[in-house]
Amino acid sequence: MSHRQIYLGIAGLAMALIGLGALWFPVYLDQFDIYGMKVNCGNGIGATVVQTQVEGETAARCGTALLVRRLWSIPTVAIGWVLVTAFVVMWVRDEHREDEPAHYVPHPEIAGPTTGWWTGRRS
Repeated sequence: MSHRQIYLGIAGLAMALIGLGALWFPVYLDQFDIYGMKVNCGNGIGATVVQTQVEGETAARCGTALLVRRLWSIPTVAIGWVLVTAFVVMWVRDEHREDEPAHYVPHPEIAGPTTGWWTGRRS
């Protein structure tokens, strides 16, 4: 396995974890509710907008904030997943090649001549 394949797997895993973390952490607006707390819009996975059921403009801003978070985090997870899948496929393919025994001819002289008119090569 080459260093490029290992770096590909590490980059894919990092991208997938960053994207999943972005989906998991909550999304806040830069405004405060009537109690002085930041408006929580939920996270990228599900929207729990309890505070925004009263005000329509705040609900629209929460929807936009969640949309922006999902617009960059979901493709990041998808690209990371593709890179990790490519790493696993290359790893399995290389491992399969290493398990095959080498084709060894113990006595090449009994394998037959390698030059002549039938092979297209002349000595």
